[in-house]
Amino acid sequence: MKHPVTPEISNLDNVVADQWTNLMLAAKDRHHPWHTPTLANVGDGIAQVRTVVLRSADAESRVVSCHTDSRSPKIAQLEADPNFSWHFYDRDAKVQLRAYGRAWVQQNDALTHERWLAGAWRSAQCYRTPIAPGADCQVEDLDVDEPLDPATGEEHFAVLACEINEIDWLFLRVEGHRRARFSWSGTAWQGQWIAP
Repeated sequence: MKHPVTPEISNLDNVVADQWTNLMLAAKDRHHPWHTPTLANVGDGIAQVRTVVLRSADAESRVVSCHTDSRSPKIAQLEADPNFSWHFYDRDAKVQLRAYGRAWVQQNDALTHERWLAGAWRSAQCYRTPIAPGADCQVEDLDVDEPLDPATGEEHFAVLACEINEIDWLFLRVEGHRRARFSWSGTAWQGQWIAP
């Protein structure tokens, strides 16, 4: 007997709209499975992959973002190649989403100041350290005997934003997986079913 196909997974327009709804929810809900995606790019000739916190997602602009230290190696890598990839996986929903786009960094502007005041300062200790992320150091260098200046940190705080131009959606199910690719045409998402 053939299982019924729900509109959510048979209509390409619904599929892409649902993914953006989930991304926007994930940016606001720290318990959402997509709240901590994997962000990847190419740097030093190899794939650079790391877990980040999704801080914003906007379906209209197609922009997703995370926070980063401006001294991080990914910032220099971005200058050489702005193409970044995002990987989201929801084990319970059995949905994998890969999103591709061009990234840029915002720093020392109204957006970053607003984000800083809105709560980024809670993890300010990460941005206050005098040692840049990924820099060689001794373990003793990481022990801080004196409190770091609470007025510092914002100068290293940055928003890494990425305009998404392509999405690869995979829904895993016993009845048969579904997969679709979406590309931004300049005015709308164009979807195509592809083999899982």
